[in-house]
Amino acid sequence: MASGVNPRVIRVTIFDVYPTQLGHCPHYNLVSSQMMTAGSEFCELSSQAVEYPEEVIGSHGRAVRILEAIRREVGGEPVRVEVEMVELLSPRGFISSLRYGIRSNFAVVINGRKVYDGRPEEGVVEERVAAHVRELLRT
Repeated sequence: MASGVNPRVIRVTIFDVYPTQLGHCPHYNLVSSQMMTAGSEFCELSSQAVEYPEEVIGSHGRAVRILEAIRREVGGEPVRVEVEMVELLSPRGFISSLRYGIRSNFAVVINGRKVYDGRPEEGVVEERVAAHVRELLRT
């Protein structure tokens, strides 16, 4: 990327079940803070993670799959991807659900546009996210 060129920004907000305590696990934080550069490792043996129900651990897997789909679409483009994972049941999640008209317990918003809202079906979520990112990269 040439000096002085500002990359496009893609802001991804994933609304799901994200207990605050799990955020202290450095492996979990790879997804939310460094996914695009650090990879998507998750230590399932983390002392904090193993005590959570399977569906909570599954929320991490969903985020990883979404971000991998974005990474494939972005490729070598000069794009900065900002990812935020929001607990839908938190005060911020509640306000956001009103703002974006989220009607389920899982949703993805990209650059202020809701691109998925509903039961998180593997493959379907990633394709909708990838299609939206392709559209953003064309404009």
